[in-house]
Amino acid sequence: MARLLLTVAAGVLAALGFLAGPEILASQEPQVLPAQEPVAATTQDPVDLSSIYAALAAQGVKVDAAKQLIRIDATIAQRVEPLEYLLVLQPQGKDHEAMFACQNISAEALNTAMLLLGVEKGINGEYTATTPPPTMEEVQNGAAPYSYEPASGDGFYIYAEWQRQVGDHIERFRYRAEDLVLNIRDETTYQRGRWVYLGSRFVRPHKDAEEFFAAQGEGNLVSLVNFSPANHLLTGADPSADNQNIWYPNVYMLPAIGFPVEIVFSRQLLGDGPN
Repeated sequence: MARLLLTVAAGVLAALGFLAGPEILASQEPQVLPAQEPVAATTQDPVDLSSIYAALAAQGVKVDAAKQLIRIDATIAQRVEPLEYLLVLQPQGKDHEAMFACQNISAEALNTAMLLLGVEKGINGEYTATTPPPTMEEVQNGAAPYSYEPASGDGFYIYAEWQRQVGDHIERFRYRAEDLVLNIRDETTYQRGRWVYLGSRFVRPHKDAEEFFAAQGEGNLVSLVNFSPANHLLTGADPSADNQNIWYPNVYMLPAIGFPVEIVFSRQLLGDGPN
């Protein structure tokens, strides 16, 4: 039933213009359609989105359409090791290189929820080779062999929330995801901004295999660094996202490994800190 409702959701998105059809739910690749004769307007029953949201919730994705946000349950996966991902899906995702991990979540449901909130596909980070290329001696002296343009476009603000004992009461904390990631080279945190929506893609391991949704199959949902092709849903837009060796958890702000957290994907900026 849940799978059926997600298919219905894809049809709703197609009708709203977010997709060309249910078969390209993740890719959002533009299609050139043949010209058609005008048709008479028809009256259709309103779509019952509440049943679609219920199906998404059954797969671990809670949508608040009024507040334009999505919530999923996760845990702290890493506190001291280098990071490549902000959020992965277990058991298949790279939890040893991610700060947060979630289970019993459908990546396809999360993608559907993002599209239902009107997100549009952005542009992944891009490399441009330096012309003419620097010599080996110039590279050793600091010359860059390429320039990097970080990802850009529409997406979500990401927050992490958890509850903690403060004195004699329980207090709920909310943090921007970027503030929880350290750039040890520049001694700063990840640059704040929207996490750019890339939407993952459908892949086929070989010509005789069935296609599968890459974010679900690989379990990598939100990336801190630039990966191409983009098999994840969202990517960070820090200007240093081309470097995979400088990102670490902000250990002084994080609870213990395994501590339950809630990840919030919001179309709008929310307040920070205890709330």
